Amino acid sequence: MPIPYAAFRRPGEPPPRLATIDLGSNTALMTILFADPKDRRRLEVAEELHLITGLGRDRNPDGTLNERGVGKALAALRHFTHRLDDVGVGRDAVVGATTAAVREASDGDAFLARVSAQTGLALQVIDGDREAELVATAQERSFPDRLPLRVADIGGCSTEVALRLRGQTAWKVSLPTGSVRLSERHGGDLSALRSEVDRLLLALPPDGHRAALVGVAGTVTTAYQVAHEIDPWDPDLVHGRPLHLETVERLIERMAAMSPEELRALPGLDPGRADYIVAGMCLMAGLMRRFECRELLVSDRGVRFGLLYERWPLAAVL
Repeated sequence: MPIPYAAFRRPGEPPPRLATIDLGSNTALMTILFADPKDRRRLEVAEELHLITGLGRDRNPDGTLNERGVGKALAALRHFTHRLDDVGVGRDAVVGATTAAVREASDGDAFLARVSAQTGLALQVIDGDREAELVATAQERSFPDRLPLRVADIGGCSTEVALRLRGQTAWKVSLPTGSVRLSERHGGDLSALRSEVDRLLLALPPDGHRAALVGVAGTVTTAYQVAHEIDPWDPDLVHGRPLHLETVERLIERMAAMSPEELRALPGLDPGRADYIVAGMCLMAGLMRRFECRELLVSDRGVRFGLLYERWPLAAVL
């Protein structure tokens, strides 16, 4: 009888096939990775799945999640588990988390019980500090030669900002806003969006560091895709690329003037982001101005990669 692969693994070494999931406030993401047979610590991305759910949108007056978003999130997670079964990733080789939408919902525990019952997935609910730490860790592993790094993860209902030094996070802040919340409050009113962004960013500490800025998550990657007309999604054409403040400002003005139908037809823009992308980009531009950065590095390796490195610290993603 063959000896199981796990018998040969060192502590912290990844299994031969694994997956990591981030159920965010607007998007469900899953990355499936396969280990190199010659070096089990080296992982290659085999498949990326990004599905818009709107889980954090239009929360009910009693604080519960909107059932439409819940239905889409559950459908996305069921699709993920079908893919896991198709490629032979066991549930014990999956690490996943959910963030602001679920942690703030009054029925968050009930939602997670439905997730477990329908998919067999056990998602962690992580708080803002841990979310910031995971994202910061993922950026150090992605861009080790660019440290120190300021990291900004723009989500739907929260935004995490951190300063990452080698092996440690100097400071981190979780702001209770994101593209969805800003848009729900102000729609496409650029003056109101920019004013609130500037006010919110006053909460960020001065740090005296000259550091590159990394922008993480869908708002940032979408802005790059639209600017360069990248469609369909290809992470190799996006991750690690520079995005200039002037480009972001031009995109904001251009997209704010578009109708919803015109936005949904833009190459590189998932139609599910159309209602919230301008607000998210206003936040991104505000962060760039706040840190006096004329450009940022685009990253698609957020919470799910931080989870991977936390669970399997010996892993290295190619």
